[in-house]
Amino acid sequence: MDEQILQEIAKLLQDNIKGQLRKPYPAKTFSGQNKPVSGIGRTPVSPRYASGNLYKQTRVYWESDFEDGKPNLVVDFGDADYWEFVNYGRRPGRYPPLLTIDKWVRQKPGIEGVRDAKGRFVSRKSLVFLMRRSIAQYGYYGIQFIDKAVTETIDQIVEKAGEAAKQYIERLYDEGRIFPRSSTNRP
Repeated sequence: MDEQILQEIAKLLQDNIKGQLRKPYPAKTFSGQNKPVSGIGRTPVSPRYASGNLYKQTRVYWESDFEDGKPNLVVDFGDADYWEFVNYGRRPGRYPPLLTIDKWVRQKPGIEGVRDAKGRFVSRKSLVFLMRRSIAQYGYYGIQFIDKAVTETIDQIVEKAGEAAKQYIERLYDEGRIFPRSSTNRP
């Protein structure tokens, strides 16, 4: 394939991944049910975007496979190794790390100034405890942003490049040659 077409495909996928991260999603349990909300109100809806680390560090590029010489499409998340929790979710069971959730609460837009049912402000310490307990009890639903972005990219490629490019990307995906990567190099 032409180098320019490959670069356009990488750019499309990168833009679609970032678009998925900016979309608002409802808070759900690991099994996909809406999380129960105490009091009157609907399940909160928000984008999976707090510090912007995952969003800012996402890069998509082509890399040659040294064994067969064919290019692989690499999705690199830099040091944002929590991409797996955002994509696949987290099973219920254990409390997540205190410092991680505390940092997330401080960075997440819209969380500051939370009030309880009587109108009193909820301390950050209490809020962190409640979030950790909720994740331990119900888990955290993954938004499958990589799969959704690949599907969206394939649809856009079909419009732009036709059926041949679609089959090529589908074959790479089916063969496991699209590799999510972070600096921790998890398998």
